[in-house]
Amino acid sequence: MRKKILVTTILALATVMAGLTTAAPASAAETVPPADLAHIRGEMTKYGISESTQARLLREYARGERWDSETAAEPVSTKTTRSNGVERTIYQYADGSLNVAEVEIPTEVPAGVNPNSISGCQAYAKTGARAWRNCKIAWNGLSWEVTFTAAYTIWLGPSYGCYIDSIGGLTHGGAGSFSDGRLEFITRSADGYSGRCVAQGTWKQSSPIHSSTVGVRVTVSFEYNGGRSSRIG
Repeated sequence: MRKKILVTTILALATVMAGLTTAAPASAAETVPPADLAHIRGEMTKYGISESTQARLLREYARGERWDSETAAEPVSTKTTRSNGVERTIYQYADGSLNVAEVEIPTEVPAGVNPNSISGCQAYAKTGARAWRNCKIAWNGLSWEVTFTAAYTIWLGPSYGCYIDSIGGLTHGGAGSFSDGRLEFITRSADGYSGRCVAQGTWKQSSPIHSSTVGVRVTVSFEYNGGRSSRIG
């Protein structure tokens, strides 16, 4: 009887141990809300990423892996287009991921017309300078997007320089939750032909996969003849 009990106990213990060693933990994909994955897939589709590449990138995202577009990797191609009032630059990376930078194309305000009478992004002349106002700056990283509006001025020669008059209208979109939105002047004014004025908008993005600070930065310079956007995060 003792031998039978011992054998039964050993078999039971072996069964429990087998269950512990073969049972897989919940996959990372199961922790990502379907709505988040659907949002990312929608952004990928919008920018022409193939279905097979989408599937691979989404698997990597669900495992918490960083795409090339989220690292310091250099893009393999860059394409800029101007349409529907937006200058859009798409940065494509080796793994198929991408980033999209946008700067609103301003409406030229004729001399003698009050800029306040025109809505949206505007470009107009000031004494010794050229100015922009209400212009949207945006960055789309597929899993997140951050935008804000800016007004800025570049001083014409011989005294070149730049100045960011104001920033506002910070918004976000994407997967996960967003908190602690911030607008900041990094370098509000600068002198010289190559002087650069910088402001940025950021959010803290949190998801079951990872958390990070994401955002967009505008750099204004006479050399650029206006502003350019770049990624934060």
